[in-house]
Amino acid sequence: MVLVVAIVAAAVVLLVVVGGLVRRHRRWRNKGMVLAPEVQTRDYALVDQAEPRYAEVSHDDWWEGDFCSERSLEPPRSEPARAPEHPARNWEAPPSERSEPVDLTKSAAKELARQRRQRAEERRRKLLLRGGIQYEDDANLEREQQLGAGGQGAVYGLVDNTGQVAKYWDMPLTRGAREFEELVHRRADVEAAISGHPIHLCWPENPVRRDGELVGYTMPRIGGQFYFEMQFGSVTKKHARELQHAIPRKQGAMPFPFEVDDRQRLDLVYLVAVFLHGMHKNDIVYGDFSWMNFTFSLDPVELCVLDLDSSRVQGSLPFTRSLPLDSPNWEDPQWQGSVVVRMDSDRYKFAIFAYRMLVAKSLDAEIDPERAEEWGHDTGSTMLSGLWSRAMGAAGTRPPLLQWVAALEQARRDTSVLESY
Repeated sequence: MVLVVAIVAAAVVLLVVVGGLVRRHRRWRNKGMVLAPEVQTRDYALVDQAEPRYAEVSHDDWWEGDFCSERSLEPPRSEPARAPEHPARNWEAPPSERSEPVDLTKSAAKELARQRRQRAEERRRKLLLRGGIQYEDDANLEREQQLGAGGQGAVYGLVDNTGQVAKYWDMPLTRGAREFEELVHRRADVEAAISGHPIHLCWPENPVRRDGELVGYTMPRIGGQFYFEMQFGSVTKKHARELQHAIPRKQGAMPFPFEVDDRQRLDLVYLVAVFLHGMHKNDIVYGDFSWMNFTFSLDPVELCVLDLDSSRVQGSLPFTRSLPLDSPNWEDPQWQGSVVVRMDSDRYKFAIFAYRMLVAKSLDAEIDPERAEEWGHDTGSTMLSGLWSRAMGAAGTRPPLLQWVAALEQARRDTSVLESY
């Protein structure tokens, strides 16, 4: 009898223990769920009630606001369960705001996004300033007379800085500031790529601001060796010696006060190839190729690059936000109407330039592969004639500037190349 009583007592104790474990397991399983009010449970709720449902909380708010916080999601025991208020996102809010709740309405979300962009802009500007970019205030620049004008702005001399000029755009730059600053930042890389060659860059240096808007930039002034003077009656005029002046004048035209021989033309073509190769090596497309964008000097031969407003990092928009512009007689037939400027077009335009300088000696001639091959046979420069043939191929097959540089270096080493031509 005593044995029977002991067995019954042990069974009762075991059932109590198992029941407690089952209730604890069910509470643990429901922990972390936000229960809808109509199906809320208390610790003593019946276990056979309907399965609890999640409160209507958006996925973003749920994941980013609650599961990433340290606060328990278990509903209170003495009041209906409610979706918890969302704490500020610690990884996005400033330190002074991290402990304050924030209302994630549309306006609040826009404000958070604006603050993130502002902080990113500040970090980017600090990085650019460490790279040597400094901003000029237009109020501190005293301009001289206008030196020249183009399709996008005008160039002025500076009173207090005779070694620099300032270019002002026709309209303030409102959307391309990031691309412009990136171009300014890459100047040192291009200069390193062309170091050792007599190439001068009128590269944008310091952005100019007026009332917080980007209105222009300063750049080096063209050296005096890149100018020449011509007499018109009793008037003497000063002109920039542009690459078009390296082409022989037509019969009957007023001659220039200088002459450019075949050897000097070859040196100029080589320097332009070195410059474009330095640009492409640093993922920069030159863009608008024309005779007037380069000036040169003689004795010794030097090159100066002027206009970089159409240049941009490969794959990005131009900082002027204008559509690609090609000077007359420099259009690439493979990319006509394209809104993207490519290195492939730079390669084609250089091939035309080299052909006009060395073979046709004309301002507007198109590449004639047969004539180029004949020129290569007569001068012994078969490498160059082969590059011209390839440059007439389909887009994407034009020879890169590195191959032009190698062929021109070989031609310059062979002093007999141009003597008999």
